[in-house]
Amino acid sequence: MTTEKGEQLRQQLIAAVVKKRAAIARAHEIVVRLLEPGIPEPEFLSLLCEIGPPNYSDIVDEREINKLCGYPLCSTVLENVPKQKYSISAAKNKVYDITERKKFCSGYCFKASEYIKSQVPTSPLWLRDRETRPSFQLLSRNT
Repeated sequence: MTTEKGEQLRQQLIAAVVKKRAAIARAHEIVVRLLEPGIPEPEFLSLLCEIGPPNYSDIVDEREINKLCGYPLCSTVLENVPKQKYSISAAKNKVYDITERKKFCSGYCFKASEYIKSQVPTSPLWLRDRETRPSFQLLSRNT
């Protein structure tokens, strides 16, 4: 390999690493932004294309730690969070693991959050500029 090609390859590699670090740093900024209550819906939807599913899970977990509903569009403070890990439904004769459900103020917020999480792109953050920007849909309150 010639020195010129080697230098060109090195520069491309450095540019790729810089791009990757910038995308990860931007995703972290978004996670921090979405920890705040009162996020406007358009802003929330525009930020989703710059994070991945692990980032969204971090948002839900951190909001719960801060005693906020895990759904970023909800500003409800979590109170009376159940201590148990399971819930028993006598009507359905089933035992449910409520570990994830406890992070939300209502069944709607839990479903809406899961609906958004299923739409968050799974591709690497630093390659998203090559993809078409997805259109995110919120779960209707009537569902």
